[in-house]
Amino acid sequence: MKFEILDGVEIVEGLGLFLRRFDVLVIADLHIGYEAALEKQGITLPKSQYPKIKKTVEEMIRIVRPKVLIVNGDLKHEFGEATRQEWKETLDFIDFIRSMGIELIVVRGNHDNFLIPILKKKDVEFKDPSYTLGEFLFIHGHKQLNLESFKQTIKTIVMAHEHPAIGVRDELGVRRRFKCFLVGKVYDKNLIVMPALSPLMPGVEINNVEKDELLSPLLRVADIEEFVAIVYEGGEYFEIPLKEIR
Repeated sequence: MKFEILDGVEIVEGLGLFLRRFDVLVIADLHIGYEAALEKQGITLPKSQYPKIKKTVEEMIRIVRPKVLIVNGDLKHEFGEATRQEWKETLDFIDFIRSMGIELIVVRGNHDNFLIPILKKKDVEFKDPSYTLGEFLFIHGHKQLNLESFKQTIKTIVMAHEHPAIGVRDELGVRRRFKCFLVGKVYDKNLIVMPALSPLMPGVEINNVEKDELLSPLLRVADIEEFVAIVYEGGEYFEIPLKEIR
């Protein structure tokens, strides 16, 4: 299911972003290999994340039929050298996307150290630190952004990294967390913040953290109170102004 947030820009299945004019689907924060990282900490989980990611991405592709898929950072998880799981699942993901005739572009995230050897094996484009497409600028969001170095034609910044979610209590007093998109303005540009695609990343409750505790330098200088959270739940989209729940 799609939901238009800007002219020609649609949320897909609550986790992806589709740029209709360019036939581009954007996803972020897959964190492939997260289970292996947890195992190093003594936490054992079945390696079930990647099949869920593939299923979600496949559904998005079925809905919008993109020509290009952009991974806007954190394709893998481990900060250090890529694990065996990351090699195996990342290579499979590349083959999976290309088997559908879709071009794959990866923007560097803070977890994407040692990703280059994997991408080189399949000749995948790796954009560091950003990627520009028409009036859109794609950044992961972990670094300070100097907008003066970018063209004045940039109208919309698309970033990830923050893993935004909102936390609310239901009528029974049970606290629930919902991943969300954030849409607002920064430096007179549109700013779209994407949720994490990884099913193992529940997200940061953006309505319950102080501004100086936000992960992204760009969000810390934005007027976060004026942003809108967009949640996809039960087959419906909900627009929630942050100033009403912070």
